[in-house]
Amino acid sequence: MNAPFPISVIVPAWNDFQDLEKCLMALSRQTARDRMEVVVSLDGGDPLPARLEPLTDKVVSGDHAGPAAARNRGFRNSAGDYVLFTDSDCVPAADWAEEMTAVLESGADAVKGVYTGGGRKLIQRLAQIEFLERYSLLKRNPDVDMVDTYSAGYRREALEASGGFDESFPFPDHEDVDLSYRMASMGFIMRFAPRAGVSHSHRDSWIAYFRMKYGRGRWRTKVLRRYPRKTGSDSYTPACMMLQIALCALLPAMILLLAVSPVPFASWSALFLLSTIPLAAKTLRHDPVLLPLVPLFSFWRGCALSSGLLRGIFGPDKEAE
Repeated sequence: MNAPFPISVIVPAWNDFQDLEKCLMALSRQTARDRMEVVVSLDGGDPLPARLEPLTDKVVSGDHAGPAAARNRGFRNSAGDYVLFTDSDCVPAADWAEEMTAVLESGADAVKGVYTGGGRKLIQRLAQIEFLERYSLLKRNPDVDMVDTYSAGYRREALEASGGFDESFPFPDHEDVDLSYRMASMGFIMRFAPRAGVSHSHRDSWIAYFRMKYGRGRWRTKVLRRYPRKTGSDSYTPACMMLQIALCALLPAMILLLAVSPVPFASWSALFLLSTIPLAAKTLRHDPVLLPLVPLFSFWRGCALSSGLLRGIFGPDKEAE
């Protein structure tokens, strides 16, 4: 390798320096630290505190334009042949960079890691089970079509050829999905690294979780307009979740039909409960105490995603176009 550091780790940040410090401390303990540079890309906001400077190899900054712009700025000011990304509120395991790079060295153009934990509140534990269900899907195929940036890696040539992240996404939402689908359409090889883990604090309230999923639905419409073939056919979204989104969108009609007959609503309820079985099975295996909450969690998630999708489709939102 020609680069002085064959691995570059890019961390976008915007003012949350307490979490960033934990992230940088974890990166300083990487088993591959002698082969990597750590680049903090500030998305506007305050300058990097002096106490954190020894934990970085380079700091770049620019106007506040969102994490897509910050990631692009970071990787374009880095030197590594392999470019890894994590978020400022993530804490990578000690072998994270080594595991990610091993997959890239084996021939992949991009690699996706995992969340190893998300917090102890009920909603955080349920969200982590949701991720575990998604990871089970990814393990079924040698190649994937989704690399999200809390634990992501790319060969530099592939990242540059794909154009990097689309900076028209101003929020941390679906800019990585857009890049993933673009790379897949270009024929790049993306693989899953289930041992490349970062810990994270998932949304810690039901309202915060709903808002996050609403945003996921809203911004997904922008991506699906570009890649309509991915509607209902990616490697990362469980079929039962897609069914739940559709059912939640139909719920108002089912309620109105109660005035005519209870049968449609009863059928809707039965189908929705059946759709929660895969997530319930995963919950039973990993966190059985949460089992009674699975239907409520699935309904809450389905309502948030369907509402966001409807907003993205029909709402007068210029940013989502």
